[in-house]
Amino acid sequence: MTEQAATSVRAAGYIRVSQERAARNGYGLAAQEAEIRKYVAYKDLKLVEVYREEGVSGYVRERPALDRLLADVKAGRFNVVVFPSIDRAGRSVKDVIEIDRTLRKHGADTVFLREGVDTSTPTGELFRNIMASMAEFEGRIIYERLSKGKRQKAAQGGYVGGWLSYGYRRSEDGRIAVVPEEAMVVERIFRLAAEGRSLPWIAARLREEKAPTRNGGQWQPPTIRGMLRNRFYTSRVEFEGQLIRAQHDAIVSDVLFLKCNREA
Repeated sequence: MTEQAATSVRAAGYIRVSQERAARNGYGLAAQEAEIRKYVAYKDLKLVEVYREEGVSGYVRERPALDRLLADVKAGRFNVVVFPSIDRAGRSVKDVIEIDRTLRKHGADTVFLREGVDTSTPTGELFRNIMASMAEFEGRIIYERLSKGKRQKAAQGGYVGGWLSYGYRRSEDGRIAVVPEEAMVVERIFRLAAEGRSLPWIAARLREEKAPTRNGGQWQPPTIRGMLRNRFYTSRVEFEGQLIRAQHDAIVSDVLFLKCNREA
């Protein structure tokens, strides 16, 4: 690219972090954007926009900022897209190649700074494929390590993420803590069910009493049914088809749980 041509090139940047990766190595959005701006200034390009994706995994193809970038390249907003590295574009070879080809189809070259790859050349395209394969391999290794750690934690009755039942919250140290005002509602639901009250009756009573819900909605029979069948309230979690004692405190006793489910 000549000096004269460089001044007419409009560039866009794309930066992304998943929360886990940012916490692990500090390669956050600010650091990525700084690298892109430094490169754009060095090449004397005109930076149109930096597209920011925060808390989104590279394994996810549908990403708001990326979708907007692809729409803008089709509209001819820029001629080159700068990524801090290949794994910021995606964690699979297929996705990286597809993104690169879409950009080039609409007249935009792709630059991956960390790998020093410019896909406007055949050599750059070859290196892109090689480095994308390595990024995919690295991602699989990380995933396997995380999965192994989660399995070990689950086997010990620990919380491994996902939807957390009403009545509990995750504390600052990562443990599962009981929310007292919600726990009172949970226990009341079980006791009313044990008395033989119907699900619609319990839901109506909770609405009348303005019992708090997690998201400010209204108590409904299906929600209550799910709670009555949830062994998590007895400090149990399921692991490989078996119920094991968990590390969080119980809100409901085993006796009360079984009584409700025999009569529900």
